[in-house]
Amino acid sequence: MTTNFILGSATALLLTGTASAEFIGFDGTLTENSQGNNVVQVFAVFDNADAVALNIFNADISAGGEFIHNDVQIGAGGTWTPSASLDIPGFSNSSNDSYVTIGYGVGTAAATNGTNLDPGFGETNGLGGTIPVGAGWFNGNPPNEQGVSEFDGALAGISGYAVMVGQFVWSGELKFCFEAEMGSNAGAGSEVDFGSGIFGSCVPTPGTLALLGLGGFTTRRRRG
Repeated sequence: MTTNFILGSATALLLTGTASAEFIGFDGTLTENSQGNNVVQVFAVFDNADAVALNIFNADISAGGEFIHNDVQIGAGGTWTPSASLDIPGFSNSSNDSYVTIGYGVGTAAATNGTNLDPGFGETNGLGGTIPVGAGWFNGNPPNEQGVSEFDGALAGISGYAVMVGQFVWSGELKFCFEAEMGSNAGAGSEVDFGSGIFGSCVPTPGTLALLGLGGFTTRRRRG
């Protein structure tokens, strides 16, 4: 079932960004899976189909509950590594699993997912229901076909060409915040561009308080 965030002045959905020549911002979808858990899929959106997503870094991601893992490393607490998000009946279920990625796929495609975690995950090596503040992940094979496709806008309403950068599953309060920086280029040999964005019901900065006071659905976008 696809639904929308129930937004009030304290939980307004924001998109802010200092966009590069390629990166526009983050957008996402919210659904409820068959286990009754909240599922947010986050996408990095670009202004053309030649964009190549390289890495996410300096991430700060939280929700209204601890993130749920349901992958093949569940015995160790589950992992954010997408190559572990397989579909094995009675054991692991990618639709009820939190993972980070840059394109690629999970389930039957998990074994070929070339996304890697950066050292910011620290001693946990990507295990557990949270992502350390400042951690990130990267595309291990940038020339690949990583799933950039036309994107008509979802909760934040931005359009362009998008690649999925993570799935986040939790049970509890309908609150989610994704803040990160993005590195991308237009293919091998091209200049790397950087941008930043915020998606979700994040704690507002002073400059956004007036917008939040309006309540409802709010987006902001800044290019520079």
